[in-house]
Amino acid sequence: MLARASLHSNGADMHTAEYAEYKKEEITAHHARDLVHINAGGTRFTTLYDTLAQSKSSYFLNFIRIDRTTGKVVLLQQRTIRDESGAIFVNRDGRLFAFVLQFMRDGKNTVLPKDKDLLAQLRREADFFGMEVFKYLIQETLVDLEKEQRASTIDIADIRNSVNQIANNTYYTGGRN
Repeated sequence: MLARASLHSNGADMHTAEYAEYKKEEITAHHARDLVHINAGGTRFTTLYDTLAQSKSSYFLNFIRIDRTTGKVVLLQQRTIRDESGAIFVNRDGRLFAFVLQFMRDGKNTVLPKDKDLLAQLRREADFFGMEVFKYLIQETLVDLEKEQRASTIDIADIRNSVNQIANNTYYTGGRN
């Protein structure tokens, strides 16, 4: 027999043993399309509970899950820190979190910056949030940037050689062809 734990936010019952260990004030259920507010390092973000629940981020999956019985998004309150407005507080740089949230929304279609230092910071964020696919996408972008830089360096070397050849021909021929 499955244990039951009630939810206080909407009166729905959870019929799974998974949530039986939690007191009713520790769990809230939300519709996937309900808005959730996040404070990342002082920058406020708003998204859907579904975005966080579907993110495949081990950080968010620590306290947000989809209940298989009801289909509701379950928030384990005791695993969150709330700011004074009630937003979930995430102790990270808000500027970088914007990219993390964009990836949660857009997946592999996320547009990443072309700045190596910023990408290195984002790779650290992907590690923190436990987002392996995001980390892979960042690494792929870094490799592409490195290839572009090498190709650019080769192009510059070719241009220098051509200029030197023209200069030498001009010098030896006295400008006559």
